[in-house]
Amino acid sequence: MSLVLIDTSVWARQNQPQVRQAVAEAVEANAVAIVVPVMLELLRSARNQAELLELSEEYEALHLIPLEPDLGKRARAVQAVLAKRGYHRGPSPVDLLTAAAAESVNAELWHCDKHFELIAQFTGQPIRRLGR
Repeated sequence: MSLVLIDTSVWARQNQPQVRQAVAEAVEANAVAIVVPVMLELLRSARNQAELLELSEEYEALHLIPLEPDLGKRARAVQAVLAKRGYHRGPSPVDLLTAAAAESVNAELWHCDKHFELIAQFTGQPIRRLGR
């Protein structure tokens, strides 16, 4: 299995058997990447500090894609192209950075968010929709 970056929209749907299985297989294969903004979104669901620290350790075991300045430039470039078509208000800043990070390491972006499909129309990067 090649590297995958799993968006928050997929992590949040692990109650769906197909999603849970795909994520588990990717984690088992050591093929999951993450970016800090997605990690922070996921940690917001922790019920208390102990759970937050436990989840942090789990996410830190994944491949961390550092948010280098070039990722911000790429995210802004994609946003500018989307603005030409009137779609710049759709994808959030986290969506744009997540897509740029996945693209930078040739990772397939797993999502359940139409904004990533919009971004991929411009970037041509590999994406996979998981969940409903």
